Amino acid sequence: MTCENSKSLMDTGISRREALLGLGGGGFTLLGGCVSTERAATVDAAFSWGVASGDPAPTSVVIWTRAYNPEVTAVPVAFEVAEDADFRRIVRRGTGLASAARDYILKADIESLEPGKRYHYRFKAGQTVSPPGQTRTLQDTSGQSVRLAVASCANFGSGYYNAYRAIAETPGLDAVIHLGDYIYEYGPDGYDGETARRLGRIAEPDHDAVTLADYRARFASYRRDPDLQAAHAAAPFIAIWDDHETANNSWMGGAGNHKADTQGSWEARRDAALQAYFEWMPMRDPKPGAAAKTLTRTYEFGGIASLILIESRLTGRGEALSLNGVSDPDAFMAGPLADPARTMLGAPQEAWLAGELKRSAGAGTAWQVLGNQTVMAPMHTPDYTAILPGDMLAAIEAKGGYSARWIERSKLGLPVNLDSWDGYPAARERLLTSALEAEANLVVLSGDSHMFWASDLYRGSDGAFAGIEFATGSVTSPGGYENLSSDPRIFEIAAQAIPEKNAGVRFANVKDKGFLLLTLTREMAEAEYVRVSTILDRAFETTTFLTAQCRRNDGGRTGQMELSVSR
Repeated sequence: MTCENSKSLMDTGISRREALLGLGGGGFTLLGGCVSTERAATVDAAFSWGVASGDPAPTSVVIWTRAYNPEVTAVPVAFEVAEDADFRRIVRRGTGLASAARDYILKADIESLEPGKRYHYRFKAGQTVSPPGQTRTLQDTSGQSVRLAVASCANFGSGYYNAYRAIAETPGLDAVIHLGDYIYEYGPDGYDGETARRLGRIAEPDHDAVTLADYRARFASYRRDPDLQAAHAAAPFIAIWDDHETANNSWMGGAGNHKADTQGSWEARRDAALQAYFEWMPMRDPKPGAAAKTLTRTYEFGGIASLILIESRLTGRGEALSLNGVSDPDAFMAGPLADPARTMLGAPQEAWLAGELKRSAGAGTAWQVLGNQTVMAPMHTPDYTAILPGDMLAAIEAKGGYSARWIERSKLGLPVNLDSWDGYPAARERLLTSALEAEANLVVLSGDSHMFWASDLYRGSDGAFAGIEFATGSVTSPGGYENLSSDPRIFEIAAQAIPEKNAGVRFANVKDKGFLLLTLTREMAEAEYVRVSTILDRAFETTTFLTAQCRRNDGGRTGQMELSVSR
């Protein structure tokens, strides 16, 4: 039911009945400890962090804002949801309290909406009206295609969020999938601090985020960015964390960037980070009794795709191995690296994922899409001592330190990154076996590496084709090859050498920043790889440099990718 020409909450107060029920039977649920109120939204507050929506379902979606007024402990915030941008056809309205206890954040789960439909929303506190946002519910079986943006790794200080701006300006998006590293925990003297100081992009606080107040301040710094606000206002986000939302290289028992002697217990830091994450992200809170760290969800796109999000950091991941001191690569890879007890997800989540793949494929859903943080395709290091030009090698050796050691170790052909699925090959084998046994059409989405990849996935034991992987580069965060050498030739050399070394890797771009645009139909999965021309200036252009496409055959199964490269 739609109320045509309803009186707007931007002009009037709302009744108790409207606040609790919304307009037209159904209504909304306030999240995150927020409560409804009979008080009119008469207290002024700032909406300096924009608006957002996320966690969409066919008949519901979460809307979010922050209404900040430090002079009061709670701000009554009114909201309304409409079918049109002029807010003449209002379908929901209500009022809730944004309290200091929840960092002045208000989240509402707007319910009983229509599937596959675009809605507009806004908030009011006192005389201040928020910017409007638009969102969309997931489509039902009548939908013909799904269009998604895929992003990852957005260190604030490393550059401008031009990729987010481009996403905001992309028409027809059903949702934005964020695969993690939405924030970074480092202080200004940490990761890429020199660039941050040069651009004047210093995030608060002025030290590593450790406490709840720290993580809240870090989120607030990021969300003041106008380009990130634009992306959130343009489409609903579907998000999962990676490591930097807590601390670098996090696992069940700690993190590479956590020092218990100076930063306290890992569990306290992790829980503070996750509380801030759930406060600041437009998503539903953990179910009562469920641990916040066990965040797994499935989104159904009307028979076209099941988007299955896994949690590969805090639930079941063992500590990453180190390559320091490894001199016999065969013994290392056959011994400690191959240990079947090493896990990324943990046995309960592995069983849950196997069940979701089987359920989705058994229901006839065309694609089983895995929202996954780190690169899955096996990727071993080429011997750069044999392929880099002599003058480049000499410069790296003269530089010394980590870069020189990494280049020297490349002779061994070891996995590039033990923090990715390459560090847990038995767990990867189990996952791909689950996909094969389910007869799934597996599409893996990955981030984390700050580089673009397109790969076919094969089971290690018998070489059976198990799926495809579309891996996005970063929004801003620097890639490893940028740190190895300032010589631009290294990008092309690596982009050629890595696929030559690794049979499943079909394409590599180790230089550019950007995102993916994923289009899914019942017959086709297609990823457009989009780069931004710069992150050091707000004036930029976008280019699609690769299109990777996979089609289902007459039997409904998929095969390897077809690539179209545009340099």
